[in-house]
Amino acid sequence: MRLILQFGVVLTFVILVIACRKESYYEGHDAQLKFSTDTVKFDTIFSGIGSVTQKLMVYNPYNKSLKVSSIQLNGNASPFILNINGSQGNTVTNVEIYPHDSIYIFIQIFLNTTGQNLPLLIDNQLEFNVNGNIQNVDLEAYGQDVHLIRNETIKTTTWEADKPYLIYGNATVDSLATLTISKGVNVYFHKKASMLVKGTLKINGDFSNPVTFGGDRLDHDYQQYPGQWGGIMFLPGSKNNVFNWLVLKNGTSGIQIGTYNDFSKPDIELYNVIVQNMSYSCLLAIGARVKAASCLIANAATYTCGLIGGGDYEFYQCTIVNYFGTYAARDISYPTVIITNHYQYPLNSGKTINTDLTNANFYNSIIYGSNNDEIELDNQPSYKFQFLFDHCLVRSTYIDSTKTLPFTSIIWNKDPKFQASDSAKFELTKLSPAIDTGDIATGKLFPVDLKNIDRTKDAKPALGAYEFVK
Repeated sequence: MRLILQFGVVLTFVILVIACRKESYYEGHDAQLKFSTDTVKFDTIFSGIGSVTQKLMVYNPYNKSLKVSSIQLNGNASPFILNINGSQGNTVTNVEIYPHDSIYIFIQIFLNTTGQNLPLLIDNQLEFNVNGNIQNVDLEAYGQDVHLIRNETIKTTTWEADKPYLIYGNATVDSLATLTISKGVNVYFHKKASMLVKGTLKINGDFSNPVTFGGDRLDHDYQQYPGQWGGIMFLPGSKNNVFNWLVLKNGTSGIQIGTYNDFSKPDIELYNVIVQNMSYSCLLAIGARVKAASCLIANAATYTCGLIGGGDYEFYQCTIVNYFGTYAARDISYPTVIITNHYQYPLNSGKTINTDLTNANFYNSIIYGSNNDEIELDNQPSYKFQFLFDHCLVRSTYIDSTKTLPFTSIIWNKDPKFQASDSAKFELTKLSPAIDTGDIATGKLFPVDLKNIDRTKDAKPALGAYEFVK
């Protein structure tokens, strides 16, 4: 009998709770949900590739529960994919939101091939029905067809700027093959993807239509985020590589030319190239040949420019700097520029391989950064170690330790007064000591700076990749 009475009390309580809950719904026709945003926006979505997941939060601002009669996409044929409060599908009904509580809606988009080369606007609306009151949240994305490269070996061919190229895994330029990339081509790399060059890579951008290499995350938060993809690696036997007007950013190791225990001396020429924001290094050359002019090589977690194990290097009118640290810390044990005529192979084995450094010459250039000393010179005697800094602005302690090293017409340890090094704007302000201090003959060799400005129009060229315009 006692158990029956207890059960009756519990049952009565449950009925009362259910009755109270029914009565606690807000049933006014003026009911208004609150949203974390009125428009869910996706950046460019590549066809055949799923998007990142965006989140929409839906709030009940009332002291009573709300019953949302339906949440649905307008239209049946939509590339948007929803997960509404844990339920997969583009339509759900009778969703309860408790007082001052919220639910999550997760949104993705998967786009089939559009058949168009230009970006295509894709939009829809997410419709909410509460007590007969309709509210909408806009969904918006741009779709783009791409040339999809998945772990392919590339024979001799030319990439044109009809639509972007998206690389998954590695794109490998075959031995004896030449890949030519025309002006205006955008190349996007998925996470950990890289380009490996056994043959020849030629990039033919111009000022108005540069070639760009970067990660495939195009949303705003990733615009300056390093380490999104691998880099370009030139393997043994690669030769005759030439880059004109390339912007390469946000990778792990931007350009690596040469590999350890490789004595083939691969070569590259860089003209008006930006290599920037790498989670390891921007330019790593191992026993290679590099000629660079009017280039910005900036910001890496270790060294910006590593010239390792000898080789032959020439830099004209370059800005080589390191203020890395916006998204990850810089390893301060590494300078901006490191130059050696030896290396260890295998790595960390203690076995040293010595090779000649025939030249490491810098003309009309800026070598600077956040460390007190931004140059490291590591020489193994009995092998060539020839270098020169001529008409450069340099941050280094070498001036304090020796007067015999080949530094000519150097501006020592003066702030170059960049526009904003923290946001990677390395153009000069009017207070910069680098203005009108370059060698005239060097300026005439490479008269066009990174903004297509003629260096020869005034008395002397400025140092670095950017001419100062008064």
